Amino acid sequence: MPIQLTINEYRNPNVCQKYNEILLRGQIEIINLVQEMKSAFSDQDDFFIQDAQFDGTAFFLIGFNTLVDFTKSNLYVRQMAERSASIHELFLNLSDKLDVDLAQLKKAVLEGKLVLISESGRNAVMESVPQSLRRSIEEPRNESPIQGPLDAFGEDIDLNIGLIRKRLGTERLCLCSYQVGELAKQRISMLYIRGKAQTALIEKVDQQLKQIESDIETIDDLNKHLGQRILSPVSHLFATEVPVQAIHSLKKNRIVLFLENQPFALVFPHLISDMLHTANDRNLPFGLSLMIRALRGLGVFATLVLPALYVALTSVNPEILKTDLALFIAESREGIPLTPVLETLIMTILVDLITEAIVRLPKSVGPTVTMVGGVVLGQAMVEAKLVSNLLVIVITFMLIASSAVVGVQNALYIRSLKYPVFILASVYGIVGLIVGLALISIYLSSLTSCDIPYMTFRMKGKEDIK
Repeated sequence: MPIQLTINEYRNPNVCQKYNEILLRGQIEIINLVQEMKSAFSDQDDFFIQDAQFDGTAFFLIGFNTLVDFTKSNLYVRQMAERSASIHELFLNLSDKLDVDLAQLKKAVLEGKLVLISESGRNAVMESVPQSLRRSIEEPRNESPIQGPLDAFGEDIDLNIGLIRKRLGTERLCLCSYQVGELAKQRISMLYIRGKAQTALIEKVDQQLKQIESDIETIDDLNKHLGQRILSPVSHLFATEVPVQAIHSLKKNRIVLFLENQPFALVFPHLISDMLHTANDRNLPFGLSLMIRALRGLGVFATLVLPALYVALTSVNPEILKTDLALFIAESREGIPLTPVLETLIMTILVDLITEAIVRLPKSVGPTVTMVGGVVLGQAMVEAKLVSNLLVIVITFMLIASSAVVGVQNALYIRSLKYPVFILASVYGIVGLIVGLALISIYLSSLTSCDIPYMTFRMKGKEDIK
């Protein structure tokens, strides 16, 4: 509050001199504060300090042009000034954060807020009108819902939480937020349904998130803090950009995490059932839904087995085939200089490279690469007698089967697991194929997330634990 003197105090020269000294010291402090803010962001071209006047008192508006819409924010300040009788009342009308220290003022500027500093010794942190830096609600780009809502998550974490609350209007939906990071504090939000998710799971995740001190920029960064094994292709988190899928996971006793500036929800823990069914499957009759899940399971099996089975039957164990089938395979490979192992490895790697190129290239170029790589190049290799027609059929079948899996990350790790099975089958034949599948099953069974096995198809909730 500005210092006020009575008439008798004003007539006293000693008191008046002391008052002037206090005012002078306060002005010097304000000037120093403004200079500190200016020097802290002196190398930022988008930083501004704009002076203004109200009721005979000067004050400064401080912020970033790239984060604050200064024209609209300044207009709002002027409108509030018309309704205020003093600079103190103006600051009270604009903000509930008054007279904070220098560190909090700097943090507020970096967060895109507007800082006001008056010559009377007051400062305030105001919620400014932000620049339009967010996308509106759009359709999913990596998922294709069938007979379901077409809205998708965006980069705004509050918008994503709002999409969940709009569909799940219950007081049992709980939200916990965390500020993590070393260079820049980043927000992580955790959602769960009280009475559904296990208390032990919530406490463990809460403890792990509170212990994060480093910057979290990717899903893998968050995975490391949740206990991911080194070089493990299986993530603790299942990413989805569809709100319906996130809500379905919440109802199935799991936790949903939102990472700031990431347009998807992270379901924890990630279970093997996530690659076999989606929330939109429930829109279909039970029989059709069951058939689709069986086809996805067949796709996982075909992705792991087909290349290894081709190599095992053509180079290691051809004797288990019928004579006419063995002769057919031998005829299809007539004139091919490469061994079955080498030609299968080349085709498998080539298909993975084409798939990755399609994802990375612009949409205007991707279809062209698909045509050249998938049709022209494949046909040329067959005509040049580098690969057999049968192998092209096997690899094409494998590619289609891997695309039936739900989730991009699930398809990627299933595709990566086919190589160990392929190597074992190329050495030991059918025995190596069976051993490879057994080792993968053992490995996946050993994975846990907060003591919850990855191979669990139905996660127990709080009410299921006695």
